[in-house]
Amino acid sequence: MSKIYFFRHAQASYLANNYDKLSEKGEAQSAELGKYLVDKKIQFDKIFVGPLERQKHTCEIVSGIFAQNNLSFPSPVSIQELKEHAGTEGVKLAYPQLLKNEQVRKWQQAIEANPALMKRNTLLIFQYFMNEWSAGNIRVEGIEPWLKFRSEVKKGLDTILQNTDKGETIAVFTSGGTIASIASEALNMTDETRIAAMNFSIRNTSFSSFLFSKNKFNLLSFNELPHLSDDMITFV
Repeated sequence: MSKIYFFRHAQASYLANNYDKLSEKGEAQSAELGKYLVDKKIQFDKIFVGPLERQKHTCEIVSGIFAQNNLSFPSPVSIQELKEHAGTEGVKLAYPQLLKNEQVRKWQQAIEANPALMKRNTLLIFQYFMNEWSAGNIRVEGIEPWLKFRSEVKKGLDTILQNTDKGETIAVFTSGGTIASIASEALNMTDETRIAAMNFSIRNTSFSSFLFSKNKFNLLSFNELPHLSDDMITFV
């Protein structure tokens, strides 16, 4: 039986021009994750990583902690399908359409009246968009559709499983939406809005673990975060 850990990337740069970059806190979270894995003597036979900078940088920092402790850390294999969904781009493109909704307009007006509500309300708007988009109620030209993302994640998971040998311990560095999609495969979930909503529960640098044996892929743990103190925990 093999064990596969899926790690969400550390905190990125929310509301910055380039979201796909770890924040200072994100870099610190990654280091704490590496220290935890070393302390618990968890070592990996293979490493897979998504193509996004925040995913790769999280993996690099963890790798550095292993190197400092003279522990092996296999060279990561990049899998394109481990990228995140296109919701971040989609909500921007769909914003004029979203403003037709009364609640979205109220959230936007509250931001204009009180800029301190920017983070809170933009997240509420994003959650609204993700629910409607994953349900197929909103179509956005120029971005990968939700169901296409889901099928791509399945391909990425198949690649990992095909390259996992008996008794191996595997690490995968990816994103929250991707992990939610992978968990849904293990749980045979079919409600796309529920799958998309799982994304919002998955914390930065948390890990979800799965057992794989004889084509059986089972969820063992979800969204674990034993390596971070309360003041270091973030969701975005």
